[in-house]
Amino acid sequence: MTTVAYRDGVLAADSRFMVNGWKQPHPAKKLFRMKDGAVCAVTGDYAISVEFVRWLDGDRAQPAPQLGDMGRVIHMAKDGTLTIYEMSGSFEVSCEFTAFGSGSPAAQAAMYMGADAIKAVEIAALLDDATGGNVCHMKCEE
Repeated sequence: MTTVAYRDGVLAADSRFMVNGWKQPHPAKKLFRMKDGAVCAVTGDYAISVEFVRWLDGDRAQPAPQLGDMGRVIHMAKDGTLTIYEMSGSFEVSCEFTAFGSGSPAAQAAMYMGADAIKAVEIAALLDDATGGNVCHMKCEE
């Protein structure tokens, strides 16, 4: 899995890549800049989630890829709106902070204590074996 955290217009994610519960020697890109300046993050099934991000950023002429029960895409629009895409559909989240993925309980606790999104992912990595590597972050571009 992974940890993605949001706070104050920043999405942060770890870069650990896991296959069947095993850590891989290479990082995974989990944050993506969209053509319109928005940002997407992925958790869960990496390949299908990345395919969905490509579909979101494209012309959408084809039907959306099915995320399945393990894929999740978090889309942060330039106005700060978070849209969460999952197997059964999508929904918007409006909040000061939130987190997704296997390390989300630790990340949310850290943000309740005042941590920013980056620090929240770093703290989650201390407690969640499926979270690790470098922490990357992005804001929307104007």
